[in-house]
Amino acid sequence: MSKWIPERPPYKKERRTVGFMALAAFLLLFFYRLFADRLPFASVTWLNAPVVACVAFLLPALAYVCFRGNGYTAALRLHFPRGRCTPLMIAAFFALFSGCLLLSLLTGGMETLGNSVLSFDTSQPEGAFEAFLLLIGGAILPALLEEFFFRGIIAVEYERRGAFRAVLMSALLFALLHFDISNLLSYLYAGVLLCLVLYATNSLWATVILHVLYNVLSLVAQRYLNALYEYTGTVQLFLFIFVVMLLASLLFFCRACARIYRMRDEQGIQDPRRAVPYNVQFHTVLDALSDPAIILCFALSIAGFVML
Repeated sequence: MSKWIPERPPYKKERRTVGFMALAAFLLLFFYRLFADRLPFASVTWLNAPVVACVAFLLPALAYVCFRGNGYTAALRLHFPRGRCTPLMIAAFFALFSGCLLLSLLTGGMETLGNSVLSFDTSQPEGAFEAFLLLIGGAILPALLEEFFFRGIIAVEYERRGAFRAVLMSALLFALLHFDISNLLSYLYAGVLLCLVLYATNSLWATVILHVLYNVLSLVAQRYLNALYEYTGTVQLFLFIFVVMLLASLLFFCRACARIYRMRDEQGIQDPRRAVPYNVQFHTVLDALSDPAIILCFALSIAGFVML
């Protein structure tokens, strides 16, 4: 057992501040969802989604950035990805879409075909202007704010003792904060994949672009997925197409990531997140999970699964 549970090494305790930001987001979204039916705009998708995103993500994130002080945003990788990352992002997009679709079908059955796996219900726009509002409010703004919150602040705070903890905590909190147990695996998978894209591209905008594209596709893809399902004629063939897409895109994604990291090693670019010893990462993950604020987040998510 000592191989898997090493002794706790001596290291300086961290300030548990990011957990309070996460808890604030959980509380805000929990009570917003709890009383959403009483709000006059709850049924308006293009308005409801951005309000949810601003209340749950933007307010806590801005408060936390102000708390951290000047210069903090430099750590958030707020620059566009380089051109050499384009093949990786294309592969990640197909892996994101096919993986979320298959996991949604796995947990919800074929009746969930075309499920957008979003935090809001989609509706058909009645005109070009409403379609534009739905695009901005239902796809772009929520993706931007969620990425800034999870792959930006949370990943940066937890990566100080290793990238593994950052991937785990950002993906776990991302999945739980949607209060959707039926699509929990889909959110968890998406959170892990987007965080891997963040580190491979070293760009938060890369994950924002992927998230926006996924949201946009989710808004319009249901009719086309239904048409493809009817065209294939069998569940087996339909699933086979997306399983092949998932495996091929993940293979290409892994090869592209390996190529980028090999290039960085050849250029002598050091990445301290990859040099954290296993015993340090193991116990700092436990420290993060035992944070009282994070434990309250878990409790709120369980309550959300039951009540919302």
